[in-house]
Amino acid sequence: MAPPDGPWTVVGVMSIRTRVVLVVIGLLVLGVVINLLRTRRLKEEYALLWLVAALSLVVGPLLIDPLDAIAYFLGVDYPPAVYLGVGIIGLLLILFQLSLNISRFSDAIRVLTQENAILGQRVQALEQHLELPPEESRPAPAQEHDAEQA
Repeated sequence: MAPPDGPWTVVGVMSIRTRVVLVVIGLLVLGVVINLLRTRRLKEEYALLWLVAALSLVVGPLLIDPLDAIAYFLGVDYPPAVYLGVGIIGLLLILFQLSLNISRFSDAIRVLTQENAILGQRVQALEQHLELPPEESRPAPAQEHDAEQA
């Protein structure tokens, strides 16, 4: 449904103070994401959606009036519901991306664990073939080096 005066009339206006606070919060989030990228604590493959989220936090309050008009044009009576829906979709995309990575990493961990077990068996078979003492009874490399120097 349209607001009382027509489809392009904005009913509630966000105050300048609220817009400034939201833009500052968005800039802080954007700064944190960029800093995490710069220090390599956030990989680039995860950063794209976080950068989009941070940029939307910065630009959203500045474009609230056109966004409200678009929401009314689409037939939404309460424009914040559109923002909430878009935010939920964004979070679902981030969760989907993380789920894909978890699946990929769990497969890689399984393969690495199997390869590690195979290599452990091969080392054990070689030790038995060469009749070397097991690893527990062998001195550590630093102890061998100290014994040679003495």
